[in-house]
Amino acid sequence: MKYRYFYQTKENENKEGWIKARSRENAYALLRKSGIRPYRLVGDDPVNWKPYAAGAAIVLLATALAAALLSSREDCRPRPRAQLVGDREVISAGMYSGWTNVLSSALDRRLALYAQPGRFVEKTPVSEEELEAFAAELGQEVQYVPGEPPEHRMLRNIVAKMREEMREYLAAGGTVKDYLDFLEERQDQERELRNRAIDTIARAPESMRERARINVNLRLREMGLAEVQ
Repeated sequence: MKYRYFYQTKENENKEGWIKARSRENAYALLRKSGIRPYRLVGDDPVNWKPYAAGAAIVLLATALAAALLSSREDCRPRPRAQLVGDREVISAGMYSGWTNVLSSALDRRLALYAQPGRFVEKTPVSEEELEAFAAELGQEVQYVPGEPPEHRMLRNIVAKMREEMREYLAAGGTVKDYLDFLEERQDQERELRNRAIDTIARAPESMRERARINVNLRLREMGLAEVQ
C-alpha cells in the first residue's frame, strides 16, 4: 500500500511525502524509525489487512447509524469534544475550509479547530480586534441549521460546549487570549499523548502488537483521541 503523510518540522514547516508499507500501522512505524512524526496519514487499507476488518466494518456501520441520529432537530445541545464521525468527505471539506462552509461566527470557527482532541492545528496569531470580536460573540448562542448534515450538527454541539467552557474560564478571571492559549496547550498535550501511544505499539513485539493496539486504543477512546489504526 502507498500512503501520503503530512508532518511538521522543528521549524514548524508543514511538509508531506509518500511511503510504501503493508499497512497503516506499518507506515507509522517506518516513519517513526526515520525520525518523522506524521500528524496525518492518508490512504486506504486493504479490506483484509487485519483479521478484525469485518468487525471494524460493523463498527463503522454502527457509528454511521449513530451519527445519523444527530441530524434530528431535538439534538441541539452541548456535547464534549470528540472525533467527528460520519461522512469523511463532509468532515474533510469542513476541516479544509476551516469550517467557513459551516459556521458563520468567527469565534465558532476558531473553537472548531480544537473540537477534535489531539488533531493538528496550525498556530495562527490573533489580533486585538479579533479578541474583542470573540468576546462580543461569546454572548450569542450557537446558530443551528434545521436539516443540516449530522457531521455539522455534531460539530455545532461540540462548539456549544466549548463556549460554555470559555464562559466559565472568563468568569474565573481568565481572558480570551488566555483561553485560546489554553486550547493550543491542551491540543499539543493531546497530540503528544497520541504520539506516545503510536510509539508504544511500534515498540511492542510483533506477537504482542495487536494486543498493545487494542489496549492503547481503549485508553485513547476514553480521552476522545483518534485511535491508532
